[in-house]
Amino acid sequence: MTFRAPHVRNIPEAWVRETQPTGIILATLRGWMRSLGLVQLVVNDEQTATGRFIAGEPHFMIARQQDAPESLGMLPGLEVGTTRTTPHGPELLRMHDSGFVAQLAMPNARFFTMPADNGTVNTYVLDSTNDSFAVLSPDGDGWTVRQGGPVLLWDEAERSLALWHTAGAPGPSEFGVSVTAGSQRVWLGTSSGPSWSLPIV
Repeated sequence: MTFRAPHVRNIPEAWVRETQPTGIILATLRGWMRSLGLVQLVVNDEQTATGRFIAGEPHFMIARQQDAPESLGMLPGLEVGTTRTTPHGPELLRMHDSGFVAQLAMPNARFFTMPADNGTVNTYVLDSTNDSFAVLSPDGDGWTVRQGGPVLLWDEAERSLALWHTAGAPGPSEFGVSVTAGSQRVWLGTSSGPSWSLPIV
C-alpha cells in the first residue's frame, strides 16, 4: 500500500500508525524557506519508518496545520548581536542544493531582503519560534553577518554546509529520513551519518 501525502514539514505520526508495515508513504517535505523534496518512506512498524529522497515533482501546497505563522518575527535592533565576516552570502539560500542544506540547518527560519536607510540591501534570516536572527550585509567584495538569539543561525548554516562539502556536495538523493516516536531526522549518506532534526509540529 502506498500513502500519498501533501506537502509537510515533517511526517505526522498518525500516517505511520495508519500505514501497515512494509507500506510506503510518499510525501514532499518542505521547510518555510524552500521545498526539500519528495521522500519515500517504508513503514517498519506502527512507530517507525525510513526512506530516502527520490526524484519527482514536489507538490507546492503545504498542509495548513504546518504552514508558517503570519508574523516573520521582530527585526533585530541595530546594536543587537555580534558581527563577523562570512565567506557565504545569501546566494546559498537561493541555490537549490545549498538551500536544501541551509533549510535543514535552520528548519524554522525564513529570509527576505530589505534596504537599510543608507541604501544597503540586507538579507534577514529570522526564526519566529525563538527570535534568533542573522543579518547578512555586503562588505566590499564579501559579506558580514550579524546574529543573535538562542541559536546562531548562520553558524548552523555554515556548519551544515561544511559537512555537505566534506561529503562531496551530494544531491538530495544521498539524504534519507528516519521517523521514530517523537523524533524525526534527515541524514546524509547513511542513518549513522551527519543528521538534522526535523521540527515536530
